[in-house]
Amino acid sequence: MFKRSFTSITNLKKLSVIIVLLAILALVVSKPFRSGKGPVSTQSAQTILKFSETMEKRWLEGDVEELYEKAELNCPDLITSNAKIHPSYFQCNPYYMQCFLRNLNKKDSSDFKFLKASFDSKGNFLANFKELKTKKSFILKFKDTCSKIRLKPSVYSASPKDGDQYLWDNMGQVVEIDAHYANIGEVLIWANKVNLKVSNRPKHAPSTELSFEQKKQFCAFKGGQLLQSRHFDAATFLPARSKNNFVYKFPYPWSKRKDALERLGEKNCSKIFSKECSFEQYEYHSTYGASWSGVYHSLGSFVESFDNKFLPLARFKMSSKDFDLNSPWHKLGLRGAEEPDRQIHIYNGEGIRMPKEELRSAFRCVYYR
Repeated sequence: MFKRSFTSITNLKKLSVIIVLLAILALVVSKPFRSGKGPVSTQSAQTILKFSETMEKRWLEGDVEELYEKAELNCPDLITSNAKIHPSYFQCNPYYMQCFLRNLNKKDSSDFKFLKASFDSKGNFLANFKELKTKKSFILKFKDTCSKIRLKPSVYSASPKDGDQYLWDNMGQVVEIDAHYANIGEVLIWANKVNLKVSNRPKHAPSTELSFEQKKQFCAFKGGQLLQSRHFDAATFLPARSKNNFVYKFPYPWSKRKDALERLGEKNCSKIFSKECSFEQYEYHSTYGASWSGVYHSLGSFVESFDNKFLPLARFKMSSKDFDLNSPWHKLGLRGAEEPDRQIHIYNGEGIRMPKEELRSAFRCVYYR
């Protein structure tokens, strides 16, 4: 089995606090939970703190026992059974966490009972518990910090062409990018808040049915913006020093060789999940198309949509499972458009015809701190 990604492990080392406990502990100490028999004892507060630390660890690490792979994770309303899903999907995942907490209720040795799950106005997962000994209830709040990568401050260039036409930099900015596509489960949390009807299965699959404006609204709900095309370029092009405001770019995320695709062989689905790869074997939340920065699906997998500040019509990464490996779309920086336009050919640097089929595209968000 494909084990957890290096990015996920690194994130675990960097993160010290995910569950927001300060408010809870302040409530326990200064304004204790009450049930008619007085305040919570110091011992009870310590018990809750220890329990919350255990829950934090579970939230960050996910399905460490690999129960899903063993077909022992039985929550069909939350997690689809018998699908190929990378283990990183279960980290910082509210659906997995609910499943885990349901099972916790079945254990006689537990000092706590999981009461219910909800989401706050920003989509953070809230879990309501009762301490069985004191009958006091409390809420733990969980925030997703497992899925983002930070873009290194540097000078970058957009589009597939070398040069200085679309130069930009992120000096003095903290820019974080979702490593994976936004999935249906995440979108469902937002959709329920705004009374929007969307598909609810399978929750692990990329969301591809939202309109361009709805994708922007979802990212705003998450505290970010729809990922910009230039940020995706920066995260996927192998780093190259800018010289005299001129940046060299390489068409593939795993090599600086111009003929890297030919040297790859007939197919390599882990680098480019193309039409030749069997979609029945597609692993969701996978590390396909890994980039130097830790962003996945640089090439292949699903068509992806962006916001493009340099040329708004050039907003689709077309490289995907819909095209053969020899398709000209399988190069970094190339962008598609919904309508034919001469400017798109100038942007791409070559004449590539768009397919006539209606585009359904995945997406992800970017965050500024």
